[in-house]
Amino acid sequence: MRLYLLRHAEAIPRGTTGYAQDAARPLTAEGRRQARQVAKGLQRLGVPVEVIAASPYVRAAQTAEEVARVLAFEEPVRMLEALRAEAKPRETSAALAALASHDHVVLVGHEPHLGAWLAELVAGEDGLRCVFKKGGVACVEVGRVPPPRGSGTLRWLMTPKQLGLIGTTP
Repeated sequence: MRLYLLRHAEAIPRGTTGYAQDAARPLTAEGRRQARQVAKGLQRLGVPVEVIAASPYVRAAQTAEEVARVLAFEEPVRMLEALRAEAKPRETSAALAALASHDHVVLVGHEPHLGAWLAELVAGEDGLRCVFKKGGVACVEVGRVPPPRGSGTLRWLMTPKQLGLIGTTP
């Protein structure tokens, strides 16, 4: 199974009037553009997306919806509680069981959760430190679900800008 771990795109800042709950913060206009740029990069890479799942937080769900729209993905985006910002990496690994019949899965979540989960997948509990830029994507290959700690292979990690440049001419 190849996992495409995607940090949500740029959202309105914490503490913005009208958004007392962190989970309610939506994407900015730049965040929507950023999500579309990431999707176009995935498209140019030929990523055969079979399922898209997101944290139920508004900004993650909106990022996933923008990606789905660009990819003309016809299935609904799934909400996965194990992608919440406060989720534990082992909880997220266990939640992959619901997606085990798929080979290429886009998972939209948050930092520092995604970085911690990526570290656990490829290096075990404390063997790696990873930080995702907003809109950044990591491709990780796992041999079984749930993946044992340290069993994943990091194939690539890119920023939204790098994904946007794929397949374009200077």
